[in-house]
Amino acid sequence: MTTLIHADIFFFITSIVTVVLGILVATGIIYVVLILRDVRHLSKLVREGGEKLAQDFDGLRETAKEEGLKIKTIFDFFLAIFIRRAKQKFKGKKK
Repeated sequence: MTTLIHADIFFFITSIVTVVLGILVATGIIYVVLILRDVRHLSKLVREGGEKLAQDFDGLRETAKEEGLKIKTIFDFFLAIFIRRAKQKFKGKKK
């Protein structure tokens, strides 16, 4: 009879541990999914920023070819880029 009681206690404790571990694993999976979403969002922002930077360099190269590498033209180009970026940052802060 005591063997049956010991078995019941063992299965009861094992069931509780299994449920607790299941909850912990589910919570861990939820956090991993949330982290992966953030990483995906950040990589998208980096990709878009890289594309904009590549376009800016392409524009600089075209401007340099057309204007024959005039210093003032290159300075004006960079100034326009920084002004445009500053406006975008300012618009983003209003949100």
